[in-house]
Amino acid sequence: MSKLKQKLALTEEDREMYAAERLDNFRWIAKVLASYSDVHLTEADRVPSQVCEDISEIGQFAEIVYSSMPIDKLLERYTSLSHPGFPLEGYDALFGSKPEASLTGDVAQLPACIFWRQSHPASQALQDVRVLKTKHPSKKGYVHTGFWSLYQGLEARLKSALRQALEFHGGDVDEVVLTGHSMGGAVAYLLGIDLLSDSLTSASSTPTPGANLDPILLMGNEAGQRITLKLVTFGMPRAGDKELVDHFRSLVDQYQEKVGTERFVEYSIRTYNDGVPTLPPTGLGYRHFPKGPIYATGEHLYYIPHFEAESTLFHVDGGVEDEAPSRFPRGGHNYYGGRELERLLRRIDWLVKADMEKDDAQWEERYLSMAQKKT
Repeated sequence: MSKLKQKLALTEEDREMYAAERLDNFRWIAKVLASYSDVHLTEADRVPSQVCEDISEIGQFAEIVYSSMPIDKLLERYTSLSHPGFPLEGYDALFGSKPEASLTGDVAQLPACIFWRQSHPASQALQDVRVLKTKHPSKKGYVHTGFWSLYQGLEARLKSALRQALEFHGGDVDEVVLTGHSMGGAVAYLLGIDLLSDSLTSASSTPTPGANLDPILLMGNEAGQRITLKLVTFGMPRAGDKELVDHFRSLVDQYQEKVGTERFVEYSIRTYNDGVPTLPPTGLGYRHFPKGPIYATGEHLYYIPHFEAESTLFHVDGGVEDEAPSRFPRGGHNYYGGRELERLLRRIDWLVKADMEKDDAQWEERYLSMAQKKT
């Protein structure tokens, strides 16, 4: 196996972008822990364009939860804030969406949000890279203690807000999308385990009047169809051991057998030079939940073979990697979906400093003045 690519030739624009980085992109971890897989990806592994578009749109929701400003305030001014140079430039999937609930976890202030977007509600500082495991409540394997603590800090409120959103929108709901970037992806999978387990336990038992509420995935829609569960993650670390991963895959198989294979979909994307998916190391017993992850390099996405699910770096045969310069040639943890997460957060911070919520006529002028000074 070979290590990372040779030194890249950067444009002046690239140098300015990387000089402005303040967040950790975990490239240093990739240098230490990541090696290229012996399996080369090819044109035959390319993800279809329609799936790529779906993943890119969902990724916008995974990123906006990091906002330092209330999300509803941003979306109220979507038209103004989507202009060139403003925070929501390029975040077209957010148009017309509505946050049903914005939550902050009790551990490490992990943000999450329940969105209503036409018929698609979506929910979403890496936690200390601790290697300790704790027994999962299912008794089927072990889960990373840090990520489990993050999930517990959000679990009750996430489930309550999700249930309320489904009850309010009733028969209009087709699917529930659980999405997250980094540790948010780990939390999404832990929530997914609970939702799948609850639905299967209820389906196999005799209902008791006055007992627990119907499981979320069994609430159905107006046509009497079961809700599709879609898991979409970006730069997700490993969160459980092999036994817990096998338990999750078994739940997925059982759910698909009962309600149809199309009722569960997962896309887990890892990009070039992002060290987070290498953590915690496999040598400590950790494994990735996704069965068939997706690799992002340059401007393209590729399906990773199931037997290489733990690998995080790949060569692509056929020259596709080099057919056009990548917008983000160094890769890294905060560059997914053709977007620069740090630019979004930086621009939102300028909005806060420009006092947009003051709602006077000069906030745009203050913002543009600040942006000009910073660039």
